[in-house]
Amino acid sequence: MSRTQHSATPTPGQDPAAAQATVVRDGQAVVPGHGLVIHDPDLGASTVEYAIVLLAAAAFGGVMAAVIASDAVSELLMGIISKALGI
Repeated sequence: MSRTQHSATPTPGQDPAAAQATVVRDGQAVVPGHGLVIHDPDLGASTVEYAIVLLAAAAFGGVMAAVIASDAVSELLMGIISKALGI
């Protein structure tokens, strides 16, 4: 069960307004309004995963462009198009 506690006492050097907004859940500070644990080691994991997928997609696109631009594939595609159009 999750315990939530709102801290109203500022720690030394902390802005009193920030202390009002600090939420502690299960002993960890949470970003107000987001439910994100500030010191969560997986906090940026999804962003990194999206970046890796984007790089993989770009690399795959580059390989596909090189394959399609090759002479053998160009001849094969032209043969299919010519046969389909009856030229």
